[in-house]
Amino acid sequence: MKSKTKFSHDSLLDRQATQELLITLANAINKGELAFQESEGELALTPQQLLQVSLRASDEGDKQEVEVKIKWRTKEKALADTPPKIKTKAGKR
Repeated sequence: MKSKTKFSHDSLLDRQATQELLITLANAINKGELAFQESEGELALTPQQLLQVSLRASDEGDKQEVEVKIKWRTKEKALADTPPKIKTKAGKR
């Protein structure tokens, strides 16, 4: 199966099936291995110990929505060990 870098899936599920999907996702995150498959290929992800989680909810009358976004880095981001240089104009605070 071909390896992919993106996966997208949309479906209309009842509450029970949605709950089962979320439990499966939670278990995969706990295990540290997420594998998404479709006919064109597979996307395998490896969640790290620290995850950036964003949660949003909205109620727009006839449309309600909950959005969960989970991100992590597979490699540590290089950070500078010195402060940035900031220029100021003379006489201004």
